[in-house]
Amino acid sequence: MKTENLKSHFLLLQINDSLFPIGGYSHSYGLETYIQKGLVQDAAGAEDYIRRRLRYNFLYTDLLAARLAYEASRDCRAEKLSELEDILEASRVSFEIRDASRRLGSRFIKTLSKMDIPWTSGFFQEYLATGPKKTLCHPCAYGAVCACAGIPLTDALLNFLYAQASAMVTNCVKLIPLSQTEGQRMLSDLYSLFGEILAEAENAGEEMLCASTPAFDLRSIQHETLYSRLYMS
Repeated sequence: MKTENLKSHFLLLQINDSLFPIGGYSHSYGLETYIQKGLVQDAAGAEDYIRRRLRYNFLYTDLLAARLAYEASRDCRAEKLSELEDILEASRVSFEIRDASRRLGSRFIKTLSKMDIPWTSGFFQEYLATGPKKTLCHPCAYGAVCACAGIPLTDALLNFLYAQASAMVTNCVKLIPLSQTEGQRMLSDLYSLFGEILAEAENAGEEMLCASTPAFDLRSIQHETLYSRLYMS
């Protein structure tokens, strides 16, 4: 493998690693509500929750947004990236979810800015300088970074999908709780679903962006007033 390709591959692993310091571990995206209300209580319920959230929520929000942001960055369309950020911001019904996306996006960019990565100049700087960055969101920034780094789209989306699914499993293991072994079994059972979701993410039209998932929105809103909370969202 060529040195530049190897660097891009390592970068992809690094920005999807749970240790990449953007604060993703602080958010459950409504899962905590499901568990406190007794809607998710065991491994079977956790796996059903994860499958539904990946297929009906994450696919048409963050994952599709990352693909569209990648394509806009590949074509050097900074105004399209800003438009996607506005759409994602408007679609976040829950305040906590809007705030989470802003925080993750901001920390993602801030962390990258401290790394010696030459391709963060040029178009990527143009993207950051386009308009007020109040709506900077993690999936759009992620897609832009991967495109500017020359990472293949399929690799970028698959790693993003896996990282988010792994985070959901980790949250279930902590909150229900479940054993680490059970968590890894759940994650491996999702492999076939990953292929289906990836294919849809690569082919879905832009009109599917932010398709409504009211149950997830409702649980995220209810999270704000739970009696006790371990997560920020």
